[in-house]
Amino acid sequence: MATISAELVGNNIAKYRTVAGLTQAQLAERIGVSIPFLSRMERGQKLMKLQTLCAIAQALNVSYDALLREDNPSVHIENIKVILTDQPIEYLEGIERVIRICTENFVAKARTTINTEEHESPLGGAFSDPRQ
Repeated sequence: MATISAELVGNNIAKYRTVAGLTQAQLAERIGVSIPFLSRMERGQKLMKLQTLCAIAQALNVSYDALLREDNPSVHIENIKVILTDQPIEYLEGIERVIRICTENFVAKARTTINTEEHESPLGGAFSDPRQ
């Protein structure tokens, strides 16, 4: 089992606070702590109660995993779930369509890039990717 460090949690709080466009003062006010306390948490110098962690996750609209774990795909999926919770079905259907379009376009672009990739020969001139 992975160990959760105060430094990791603090770095994640700072990262998601910045992404949310909040200052330390704004986040501290939203979660009911002092600015110096939040600053010490972000630097990994101070631990927090579970209630404070929950308040931070809610204020930043992220999953608890996003604050407690290192960056990985499952953290982003959990964040998406948090963002989409309680949204109307029409909104979710629209988001699903956008995700499908982005995924299809990304896959198509990646295939095109791999198939058309050319490399410089050490002897000069270009040659096609031998993996094709």
